[in-house]
Amino acid sequence: MDRASSSAGRLTLRALSCAMAVPLLAGCAGPLEALPASSGGAIGTVSRPTEGAALRVLPPAAVPYGTAPIAIIPRTTPARRLTPADRLPLGSFTVNAATQRNEPVLGDLSRAAVLIGDSQSEPTDSWVRRGLEHAGYSVYFAGSGGTGYSVGIPKVHDYANALRLGDWRLPAGRPRLVVVQGGGNDASRNSADSAIANGAITLFAELRRTYPGARIVMVGTLAKSAADGGGRRTEVDALLQRTAAALDVPFVGCGDWISRYGLAGELVDGVHLSPQGKARLAPVFADALAARGLALS
Repeated sequence: MDRASSSAGRLTLRALSCAMAVPLLAGCAGPLEALPASSGGAIGTVSRPTEGAALRVLPPAAVPYGTAPIAIIPRTTPARRLTPADRLPLGSFTVNAATQRNEPVLGDLSRAAVLIGDSQSEPTDSWVRRGLEHAGYSVYFAGSGGTGYSVGIPKVHDYANALRLGDWRLPAGRPRLVVVQGGGNDASRNSADSAIANGAITLFAELRRTYPGARIVMVGTLAKSAADGGGRRTEVDALLQRTAAALDVPFVGCGDWISRYGLAGELVDGVHLSPQGKARLAPVFADALAARGLALS
């Protein structure tokens, strides 16, 4: 095809396009579809011009440019299709089907004790941790100093709400034993008996949902005896003993241990034990667990 023929062909196609466009424009009774406006990159709407009027661009349409044509609805994987915790890599997280809380995968918990507590339990050399180790357990701590059944600190809530809100997390799987120690901070802040008892009841209900069938033990409030000035700490220990009985869980009372085992000289601040005092009390706690059939070795 020569140059003249090619030019003629292009003119013919252009004429046909214009001819097709005219009836389309003429038949429009309202705005045409959205087209790019001449200024900027926004989408505008071009209205059908009247004879002798200049082309007018209306404001941008309400639907923003790039809106997805379909709605994407999230789907939840059924519990039966979730990978069992014992098959997930260590350090990953899994969702507890009963509580819908994220739980870290730490491996085999068949010889582990999950410990919830305050500053009596938190240090790695605490008498509670070391006592559990003497009893044959490895220990996972979930708690914080300054907290209790009814009280918290700015960054960590009381026991039950700390669990619910994820201030600390319980591990996935089936621990051999769950230990809850506390009451000292509830005592020092003069919490009402009802608040302490209700906090304990709520926490143990959550623990039973988290670990169905697990063995759970409550440890009371370390204190001097009532005759030796135990005061509110000893009272809270007695209250927790009654609460544990109502919950049908074993209880290790320690509301007179400071006096009974001559540890007053090992108190560094009237409440917490020195390293030597912790070391002396750890086997006492291990023996108390063994007496209740809760020791592994």
